[in-house]
This record gives sequence, structure tokens and C-alpha cells, in this order.
Amino acid sequence: MIELTIASTETLLSRLLATCQETGNLAERLADRTSADRLRMFLLERAQRLQLAACELRRLGGTLGVEEDGAELSEDAQDGELACIKMVWEAIECSALICFRDALDEELRPEVYAAVRQYIGDGVSALERLQALEPT
Repeated sequence: MIELTIASTETLLSRLLATCQETGNLAERLADRTSADRLRMFLLERAQRLQLAACELRRLGGTLGVEEDGAELSEDAQDGELACIKMVWEAIECSALICFRDALDEELRPEVYAAVRQYIGDGVSALERLQALEPT
């Protein structure tokens, strides 16, 4: 039973690591598409925070595997309009948060649980800041 828990934790960490990396990549791609300075800075900050979360997950034992590419989520943002990019990013961020929230249902080591909770708090805070962004 202990071996199964360890394997499950490694799988979970790997899935969360891939989520952070893919979400960070999407944030960078969307940042390149917007002409709104505040939104661009917000998205680049999110990409950086996601890279830090990925580093922490690697430290905790996560490794990368093959993950689905989320590029289709950013297709609607081709026009670079603020409202469109905000909407697309909100969907991406919510999808990542759901992945992390679902991880809380697993038996996690205390340090993994703390990292997951921290990411969730950071993501919720980011969504609140996103809603406050106005065109510049």
C-alpha cells in the first residue's frame, strides 16, 4: 500500500508540474498577443510564478511526462483584444486551479499539501487581480 501511495504521489506531482509548465507557456503566448501593458505585465508575472511553482514541484519529486497541449485554449485570443485575452486566460487559470484542487483529495505528504494549497491561493488571488485590470 505504501508503494502505491508513493507512485500515486509521483504521478500527481508530475501532472501538476506539467500543468504549471503548460499554463506558464500559455501565459507567455498570450502576453505576446496583447497590446495592453498592464495585462501583458500580469501575464508575464503569472508565467514567472508558474515557473517557480514548477521548480517547487520538481524539488518535491515531480518529473515531466507527455501532456496534452493547451494551445487550442489560446486560439480565440488571436486578435489581441483585452477582453478576449482576459477571458481566455481566466479559463486557462481556472482549469489549472481545478487540477490543483482535485489534488487535495489525495493523500499528500505535508510539504506537497502545502505547495498545492499555496498554488491555489496564488491562483485565486491572480484571478481577482485579473478582474480588476482595465484597459490602459
